[in-house]
Amino acid sequence: MNINKISLVLLPLIAVLATGCGGDDGSNGTAGQAGTAGVDGANGADGTNGTNGTNGTNGNLAVFTVQLTNLTYSQPFSPAAIILHEPGYHAFIDGEAASLGLEQLAEGGDPTELLAEALAATQYLDATATDGATGPRSIGTMSTLLVPLLDVDDLRLSFTTMLVDTNDAFTGLNAADISNMTVGQSMSFMAPTWDSGTEANTETASTIPGPAAGAAGGGGASAGFDAARDDLFDLVHFHRGVVTNANANDESKEGLSTSVLTEADRWDNPTARIIVTRTR
Repeated sequence: MNINKISLVLLPLIAVLATGCGGDDGSNGTAGQAGTAGVDGANGADGTNGTNGTNGTNGNLAVFTVQLTNLTYSQPFSPAAIILHEPGYHAFIDGEAASLGLEQLAEGGDPTELLAEALAATQYLDATATDGATGPRSIGTMSTLLVPLLDVDDLRLSFTTMLVDTNDAFTGLNAADISNMTVGQSMSFMAPTWDSGTEANTETASTIPGPAAGAAGGGGASAGFDAARDDLFDLVHFHRGVVTNANANDESKEGLSTSVLTEADRWDNPTARIIVTRTR
């Protein structure tokens, strides 16, 4: 066989082989399924509550309580003015004219103006009025007052309350020294009765504000404070006691025919006990 014939036989075979080497690609495979979503994580536990703060205190303040006992047999006491102060202030002074505030308390049982006068004083520290009247032979409500710790070393207490079945009698303390009381300490004071010297002691139903006058058809607010001062003495002084209507018809004995008071309305001194306690 010659070379040309061999070439003619081989060429078709080479073409076939070349075509086989360049065959079609296989088809792509299908996409895999998406994975399932992950489970959410659990919430964390709540944190514990914070601790409560401690209760506040009165800071740098000393705390005092004051309580009144009415020692009389039949005399009601009006609401009282209680004042803590430094030396130099006086709610009243024996032998000197009463202030307007003291006059209003001693004649009508109203402590409002006396407390206002105390508040205006440079020596003022704290003040309050007792909660209502204090009946005969009874203990009044406790009052609480606060003062700076720096002022306890020179502290004074003034206390005034009216004997209601009188014209202008009052009992109380005038700048009592309660300096340097320790926590838990109590001091007791016995107080006599004073006359404000602003109203004549007629003891009539029209001039006394208390229950004795009310029982006689008078009394009430209109029988209390009177701006006109008709007591000739017009100075604070120790009270000599009420006269009453006992023996009024016997000229040889003491008695006041205009009086609505009886022997039950008399009193012995002291008429009040005042107890102050330092509680803080």
